[in-house]
Amino acid sequence: MIDLRKRVFSMLGRQNNLKKIDIVKHFMQEGFSRSTIYDLIKRYETDQPAEDRSRTGRPTYFHNRNLKRLQDAAEHRVGTSQRKLAQKFGVVQSTINYNFKKIGLKYYKRQRTPKYTEKKIDQIPKKCRKIRRQITTKDTFIVIDDEKFFTFSNDDTSQNVGFYSFNKKYAPDNVKYRSKEKYPKKVLVWLALSAKGISTPFIGTTKGSAINAGIYINKCLTKLLPFIKANHAHDDYVFWPDLATSHYAIQTTAWLRQHNINFVPRQANPPNVPKARPIEAFGKLLSDKVYEGGWEAKTELQLKRRIRTKLKQIDMKIVQKMMTTIRTKLRKIEDKGPYSVL
Repeated sequence: MIDLRKRVFSMLGRQNNLKKIDIVKHFMQEGFSRSTIYDLIKRYETDQPAEDRSRTGRPTYFHNRNLKRLQDAAEHRVGTSQRKLAQKFGVVQSTINYNFKKIGLKYYKRQRTPKYTEKKIDQIPKKCRKIRRQITTKDTFIVIDDEKFFTFSNDDTSQNVGFYSFNKKYAPDNVKYRSKEKYPKKVLVWLALSAKGISTPFIGTTKGSAINAGIYINKCLTKLLPFIKANHAHDDYVFWPDLATSHYAIQTTAWLRQHNINFVPRQANPPNVPKARPIEAFGKLLSDKVYEGGWEAKTELQLKRRIRTKLKQIDMKIVQKMMTTIRTKLRKIEDKGPYSVL
């Protein structure tokens, strides 16, 4: 197109007294349309150059040979942004976005995971193998327990982090802002799960961020015992606590042995495998139900009642499905490591 413009401009600039119609006919014989030539004549008469002028916001041409460089600069690199890459390659951000789509490079959010040392990464598969092969069989019922703290208003719940508004400026303060107490009031919830159901929970208050062996035995395990007797008295079962200090204190393990509760020994218990223990997912499910719709408690009693009510509404089929995946996840960790189930 630029070559055609230059030729038209050249003929118009000659002192040969050619009329416009003659120039149009000349180029029409070469196959160009009448309107195209008249547009170029108009361009000449309005003192526009034959070359394209730079346009604001127009993407710079991105040569295909840069695609490999772009891929190397972005793939598997944390902290890389399209804006930074646009500056590096001298193009606009939309060009980077277009070429990402072209080569199939997608953006993913990093997943939260426990911090694993090399020693733990080596130990975890071995301990998962021991639980799956030596401590349990496909007919073994696995009983797990956990504690979770509930505050009066959990604004960190995923469904409560945002709101809709035509203008954020006019939104009420209690909607617009997430207030957070330095030392929020908390209620502790303990419960146990198996493929046969949910134990009676312990819902109470404790001092500090963790429970001690005395509270664990007197408030929690005393509810575990009737749950096991009612649901697993004639079953092959094993109790699998996590590695919290109170769970393997001397008095705790003595109490478990005294009441003939079969449990995973500490030396065989893999550290930091929350995805293999579905009670973590159950805790999130319960939390979402308690705080749905931005619900907040005004008193401790109100929060406790809400937790009990929402526990009764949980579909047992979901719990059963969670519990029946444990050995499958243990096998996956055994074969591919702890990151494989995230």
